[in-house]
Amino acid sequence: MRNLISNGLKRLVKNDEQDDSRRYARGERQAKVIAVATVKGGVGKTTTAVNLAAGLALFEDARVLLIDLDAQGHCTTSLSALMSQERAEKSVSDILLDEQGAEFLDARVPSGIDGLDVTPADPALAETEGRISQKIGKESLLREALKLTRTHYDYIIIDSPPNKGNLTLNALFAADKVLIPTDLAALSVQGADELMGTVEAVNGRLGHNLGVLGVLLTRVDGRTVSINEQVLEQIEQAWEHVLFKTRIGINTALPRAQLAGMPIFEFDADSRGAKHYKALVHEVVARS
Repeated sequence: MRNLISNGLKRLVKNDEQDDSRRYARGERQAKVIAVATVKGGVGKTTTAVNLAAGLALFEDARVLLIDLDAQGHCTTSLSALMSQERAEKSVSDILLDEQGAEFLDARVPSGIDGLDVTPADPALAETEGRISQKIGKESLLREALKLTRTHYDYIIIDSPPNKGNLTLNALFAADKVLIPTDLAALSVQGADELMGTVEAVNGRLGHNLGVLGVLLTRVDGRTVSINEQVLEQIEQAWEHVLFKTRIGINTALPRAQLAGMPIFEFDADSRGAKHYKALVHEVVARS
């Protein structure tokens, strides 16, 4: 028993000494953390996260970190043609499950775009989702792992899983603002509304101060005007104060850019999709 107590004390002292602030110099920035979140897949969540992050680096000369919390790893796929082959020291799962205060600075690699770093795909996140539930302070793991990291960036964009699980909860609790993409389908709008409720719960039950940066309408099809107008009327009545003016129209260049592993600005800078996402970047900067 004496040895067990002694070893425990040694670990506590060791953990206290292994402060990441000593490993990394504290930066001079203070990142605005934005979670891109929805509980309904297929509405352009990852497309929005990737192109927002790339656009902030390209057009605002910002230092940006894109964190991929989705086990599907689509952020990596969307940047694969440009990304460095450099391996990150730790995976996202390693950081979240670490007991010694690891930082996301260890999970980043260059994206191939000046000013933009990204966390590589981590299939183990599917298992990590369940393991997080057993951790003390499970909702604050990501937030704690960004304390020093955010001093090295102007923006941190988090691509959350399309659900309300532990990883999404971590993203929301770590974020200053949440951006909610939705298309005009009834189930997608319902999903956006559910996420609004989750934001209220995070703020009320966890004492957070998460703001809604905006609701972004995606996959807007100008050919179905009458249907769009009916849905838009309901959306504007409910969320008029948080709707982005920018709307992302249906554009074949966007899925082709993702398939090519490039942000839309690098794939086809003259496309309608590139113009829409550039407008979103400027609107996000103005709102944040």
